[in-house]
Amino acid sequence: MTVKLTLSIEQETIQHAKLLSAKTGKSISKMVEEYFNTIEATTKNAGAVKKISGLLKDKAPADMKWKDVKAAYLKEKYGL
Repeated sequence: MTVKLTLSIEQETIQHAKLLSAKTGKSISKMVEEYFNTIEATTKNAGAVKKISGLLKDKAPADMKWKDVKAAYLKEKYGL
């Protein structure tokens, strides 16, 4: 369900939004909606990343590359 929302935005920002709207063919409302959806998705992903961050902590030297870290972890995990 779509609901009307009133925003107070600087005039210059509105002008930029109108130009971008014309350029992309999207309404300003659609652009704002997509922006908030992006923020929501990013926030959810950040939570997931935070949950798994640290799993490989203290398992590899700081100068190791990601592929090497992953390979070392899998080698240790599966005894390869």
